[in-house]
Amino acid sequence: MTGVLFALLITLLSGYFVVSIIDREMELRFRLLFSIPMGFAVSSVFYFLYQCLNLYNFQDFKWFELIAVIVLALVYFNHEKPEMAKHKFKKLSNWFYVVNIYALAIFLKYFINNPMGSWDGFRIWNIKAEFLYLQSPLWKNVFHLPHFMSHCDYPLFLPASVARLWQYAGHQWFWANLAMGLLFTFGLVYLLYQAICYFKSEKAAAVVCTVFMISDIFLVNGAAQCADIPLAMFFLSSIVCLFFYFKNKRFTTFLLSIIFAGASVWVKNEGLMLLAVYTLVMLCWFVANKRNKKTLITAAIAAIFAACAILYKKFAGAPNDLVYGFLEVKSYTFAFDLHRYLVVLQTFLTLMFGKFVLFLSLAILAIKGFKIKEKFKNSFALSLAILLFMIAGYLAVYILSPHDINWLTENSMERIILQILPVFVFLFSITLRIGKPDSIN
Repeated sequence: MTGVLFALLITLLSGYFVVSIIDREMELRFRLLFSIPMGFAVSSVFYFLYQCLNLYNFQDFKWFELIAVIVLALVYFNHEKPEMAKHKFKKLSNWFYVVNIYALAIFLKYFINNPMGSWDGFRIWNIKAEFLYLQSPLWKNVFHLPHFMSHCDYPLFLPASVARLWQYAGHQWFWANLAMGLLFTFGLVYLLYQAICYFKSEKAAAVVCTVFMISDIFLVNGAAQCADIPLAMFFLSSIVCLFFYFKNKRFTTFLLSIIFAGASVWVKNEGLMLLAVYTLVMLCWFVANKRNKKTLITAAIAAIFAACAILYKKFAGAPNDLVYGFLEVKSYTFAFDLHRYLVVLQTFLTLMFGKFVLFLSLAILAIKGFKIKEKFKNSFALSLAILLFMIAGYLAVYILSPHDINWLTENSMERIILQILPVFVFLFSITLRIGKPDSIN
């Protein structure tokens, strides 16, 4: 346990210092929350590179991580002393603490019954973590698992993060998986809470996040040890940073936004779509507004992440089922199959009025309609465009997939919805015309 706690401390500190170095004016509560996705992104990349270099002495890796954190700390503190006095935390309501306890109980119940993860958690992610944990040249067999449903081309954010925690623990300790799952599941809810609190109101945040906290479908997927909840946190982090950018006009905040979008390519293949959509939308915006320098910077940063993704795919050498289907099965002909569209729509409606029915209760909040503040119009419009393009992308994947459409939608759509649901709920919440006047933000 001590080793895992130390590993998590190193992870969160590295994430905190990276976020703080990029944007020193970011409020402390958001720095701490952003340190979760940023920290795990950094540590998992380090661990993956350590494997690629065939360096199997983990003690040396521990020293490397410790030195890296110290260097980041020196860079951060050497520039200027942080003024912690200006950072304020808002105390959560007592009701929210009670809901947290209930949510934790549901999360633990599912995890204890499935310590090695759900079907995908075990078959796709934890089995790959075992290959990385073995610390031998055989770890590259992770790219050649025999069953196509192993998705050998998937990025290794989750397996590398888990294997690293196991190394610190000294064995395959699944409570380390629990700690990571808790950080991302509850970190996602707290980020959504603080973002709605900041850009809308505390009451709206409490109502919306309570629904997440008592929703079985969200908590179960958080405990399932799949990459969908972490991906949702990267997506939400990118959008929240985008809102900060248009509020405070600091380009450093925009850098954080595109970094989170770019880092999502390391989490799951859907991250590639997020990076492409995000880059396209923002480039169009900067070009339309004649921001030539920002256009070039955005394109350059996106190109770096895209190049890294391409290099990884080439290194893995594993086929992608969608690319295979498009080229070999000629799945592009499915675009004219009306039945596939109807199956997608039917599955979506079944889920929304079944497993996600609790979230539909939030529609009551819209009884007074919507109003977009003038200062939010740009950030809202861009975020909505990104969200809509993402939805269109998911639809295209379903339609053009070579797999049986009924099986594919039934076994994946609820997780796809959870990837984008926090962003949708955030955009929905801040445009509500309810209650007292919104916060000063």
